[in-house]
Amino acid sequence: MALRHHPDKLGDTITEKDKEMWLKIVDAYETLLDPVKRKKYDSTLPFDDSIPTSDDFNDESFFDVFGAVFNRNARFAKKKPQYGLGTPESPIKEVLAFYKYWNNFETWREFSQYDEYNLEEAGDRYEKRYMEQENKKIRSKYDKKERQRLIKLAEMAYNNDPRVRRMNEEEEAEKQRKKDSKKEFKA
Repeated sequence: MALRHHPDKLGDTITEKDKEMWLKIVDAYETLLDPVKRKKYDSTLPFDDSIPTSDDFNDESFFDVFGAVFNRNARFAKKKPQYGLGTPESPIKEVLAFYKYWNNFETWREFSQYDEYNLEEAGDRYEKRYMEQENKKIRSKYDKKERQRLIKLAEMAYNNDPRVRRMNEEEEAEKQRKKDSKKEFKA
């Protein structure tokens, strides 16, 4: 696109529309090149942040449904997950590490698209500081909502994970066995 719309390539045949297109290309290039602007842009893209309901899955489809949701959300991770959701045969140690990771998930997603003030319009540093504080307050609301959504996702998956349910049943059976053996010993 840059070669096709470059002002030097067009020469004398350049129009206002070509100039506008060139400025858009330059702006896009600068956005993609700068990591801060890139994250800001990527955060504004449409994203399916839905969480499956209990009607959307059963024990057989659990891994497909939640695996897709976790993979979708992992794109915003500051630190990539060590373990995926796994399979029904995954070791319980990996399963617990997976849920621990998602309970402490750190996202690079920002919500600057909701900012009320443009900092470049500030008249002095005091006004800029005020604008930054107001924008930060607005973003913190969206950060909290995002955090709550991720916690809800992790809790729902943990509570419905067949491996975790099996682990809890085994622990409960072990407790009951120990309780029964104590009763037999006392008797």
